[in-house]
Amino acid sequence: MTYNSKASCKIRAYLADGACLPALEKILVKNRIGYILVAYASMLCYGLLDNSRGPAYPYILDRFQVSNQAGSMLFAIASFAGLIMISFGRAWLGRIGELGGQRLFLFLMFFGASITGIADRMGGFPLLLCGSFILGLGLGGSTLSTNILVAFGTSASSSRRVFSGLHSMYGIASITAPLLFAVSIKAGIPWSTVIIAFSFTPLLVLVASSRTSQFAHEPEKSRKPDGISAWTRSRVGLIVSFYVAGEIVLSSRMVFYLSKESGMNPADASYYLGLFFTLLLTGRLLFSSFHFRWSSFAIMLTSIVSSILLFILGIALHPMMLSMCGFSMSFYFPCAMDWISKRYGTNAGYMMTSVMASVAALSILMHWGVGTVADIAGARTSISLGPLFLLLSLIVMISTRGEFIGSDGSGKKSGHTPKPSYPM
Repeated sequence: MTYNSKASCKIRAYLADGACLPALEKILVKNRIGYILVAYASMLCYGLLDNSRGPAYPYILDRFQVSNQAGSMLFAIASFAGLIMISFGRAWLGRIGELGGQRLFLFLMFFGASITGIADRMGGFPLLLCGSFILGLGLGGSTLSTNILVAFGTSASSSRRVFSGLHSMYGIASITAPLLFAVSIKAGIPWSTVIIAFSFTPLLVLVASSRTSQFAHEPEKSRKPDGISAWTRSRVGLIVSFYVAGEIVLSSRMVFYLSKESGMNPADASYYLGLFFTLLLTGRLLFSSFHFRWSSFAIMLTSIVSSILLFILGIALHPMMLSMCGFSMSFYFPCAMDWISKRYGTNAGYMMTSVMASVAALSILMHWGVGTVADIAGARTSISLGPLFLLLSLIVMISTRGEFIGSDGSGKKSGHTPKPSYPM
């Protein structure tokens, strides 16, 4: 069973005409590069929209006169929408494929962000939450599909570097969004106008993606998980989701924390957030440019231990340490995706769907919990949940008792095929 696409039609035509294998390989290489380019550009859009919400958060609270607990619904509803989209990941992957899904999510990101910005002028806080829900559908689905696009578009030998490059796009956008936001606010441009301007970037990528065709391969829904227990899926999900919760606490609440606890205005606090994402990008570019002999899982352990230490020092001593977490955290997520892709081979898409569902579910509870704690105990206590989440991720990693530790992702220990194939 294959997808009906321009790529598969071309492949059949070449085979029917007895075309040479180099010509066929040229089609496949072109599509693989197209997959990577669409994933990279989509991640750039994802980062711009995702990281514009943190700097906008204090202004949203002030504009709509809502509490931290109510304001946290902006993030929680988006995470809930993402959970819905990810939970049905195998269904939409089987129907429209990873490329078709990404195009849908680009449109949802454009539409949701536009509504979020328009809510400042009409509709009020309820419309803002509606826009956040639609935006969350696009962000949640894009989180999954971009990583699957890269998994299918790269070889096993280069996947860690390509995954690092993918998440470097997030780093670029994460630097750009807070800095553009701070400059725009100082220039007198309303926060809502900045959000609306950012919303047009996924629309541009959607139009440009028309030049890339869907791979002709077996749909995700027909691939049965090979020997992966629910216990394994839950542990891998907790390892990644606790880490992501810790990173999101820092990136989404740093501006709020510094403005409340250090007396900074939100625009100045955004520069610390900008430095955080600058270091995040630096680390990911480093990993995309050089090959490191350590296994991805060992790098994940190093990243999370150093991040816990810097996070605690940032709260206790100086906010510069919080910014430095950007470098220590930069290695984690690309290595996690590379580890899953290599270790679980043809089941990587299935595992990524399961892991992203765990991430989305925990994000909902995290946003609600952090907002509630901020109202009850203050900004300092709420941001302290960040290192706690990272510590929980580390505990789950250590509790694996060597099952995952030392895995080089080659697939030899797990018995899985090391890389997704491209059947025609």
